[in-house]
Amino acid sequence: FLTLPDQVAAGTVSMDTIDETVKTLLRAKFSLGLFENPYPYEDYLSSIRTPESKEILHAADAESIVLLENRQNILPLSTNIGSVALIGPQVDRVAFGDYVFLNASNNGITPLAGFKQYLANVSSSTKINFAEGCKLWSNDESGIHAAVDAAKNSDVAIVMVGTWSLDQTNLWTPGTNATTGEHVDLSNLGLVGAQLALAQAVKDAGKPTIVVLVSGKPVAEPWIQAHADAVIQQFYPGEMGGLAIAEVIFGAVNPSGKLPVSFPRSIGTTPAFYNYLKGSRPLDPGFVFDNGTLKFGHQYVLDSPIPLWSFGHGLSYTTFNYTDLTLSSSTITPSQDFNVSVTVHNTGSVTGKEVVQVYMTDLVASVVTPNQELIGFKKVEIPAGGSTVVTIPVLSSQLAVWSVQNKWVVEPGVFAVKVGTSDTVYAQTNLTVT
Repeated sequence: FLTLPDQVAAGTVSMDTIDETVKTLLRAKFSLGLFENPYPYEDYLSSIRTPESKEILHAADAESIVLLENRQNILPLSTNIGSVALIGPQVDRVAFGDYVFLNASNNGITPLAGFKQYLANVSSSTKINFAEGCKLWSNDESGIHAAVDAAKNSDVAIVMVGTWSLDQTNLWTPGTNATTGEHVDLSNLGLVGAQLALAQAVKDAGKPTIVVLVSGKPVAEPWIQAHADAVIQQFYPGEMGGLAIAEVIFGAVNPSGKLPVSFPRSIGTTPAFYNYLKGSRPLDPGFVFDNGTLKFGHQYVLDSPIPLWSFGHGLSYTTFNYTDLTLSSSTITPSQDFNVSVTVHNTGSVTGKEVVQVYMTDLVASVVTPNQELIGFKKVEIPAGGSTVVTIPVLSSQLAVWSVQNKWVVEPGVFAVKVGTSDTVYAQTNLTVT
């Protein structure tokens, strides 16, 4: 911006370009009436953080939580459980992202406060044993012993670890630290400091261990995926996040979030995206076992490109079954849109919300195409034992490829249409474009 006068004088930027840019800004301001009334809210405080907006925020915080693992259905916990150990540096902390104002976290609920509030609301006598264990930003393991004691003295342990950010003021203040946020870049997606050692020590205490990853990005820790009794992902929440995580863990909310990104096993196996281009070689992953045994492969020699959890993954406290997958037309022209319909059954014992996902694979094309593409999704709530027909519209343009003629083209051929997640097929059919 500061160099624009010199660029105009030098002829590298034209005044016409600047005029068009300014026109866009002025047009927006005129349409908003800012020149007539630059301060449209006489009492702006009355329009923010209202009961109505907090209700929506509460729902968003709850529905965005993703249940990644739930071995032997350890979750949800009963409110009659005797004691719960809340362990980790994310327990007594409000974890917002960086695009918030100074001290915005003062308005949030910590998980520790959220657990206490929820248990009080349901008149539960469950005892909470809290131990921080370690700091987010330190290798100091001196607090782990107290955390292990808390776990041993409880019926179940919940370990909350992850990444952290700061508000925009503190994020740019010299001397502060963060692992997510504007201008913050990492060379490793693993947990920082003593956090993994904390989770491992708590698990070794012998009590059921639930790991909650509170983060703004995927955490690449294969040990947690392999050994925790349950794993939950809570991307940086809003003000009600501390209460929402308690509600999910105790089953007042049935988790329904799905991953918007795949979780790689390590930084060396990135990028890990679901719609990678088709390849010709079969996977041959290697592995390093807990006892140090080495299993050699090729992709990769001692690791796997398969993510810990893939795009679209997310479990529920109920189960769903998909039947009767149909297309509004199994044969279409290149300009014809179509609908995908499927019956979704709740085969479990509690009401649940399911995100129905539709993926497409171009089976024969003139250019290399992705192995699959998400072309539609819809979230539905289904009572226990109930079912519903879900219909998702798809545009013909979503089948297009970028051709060697440098234009988008819907080519004749066969397309596989499936419902499921990026790594699991529940039902599949074919679509023909003539």
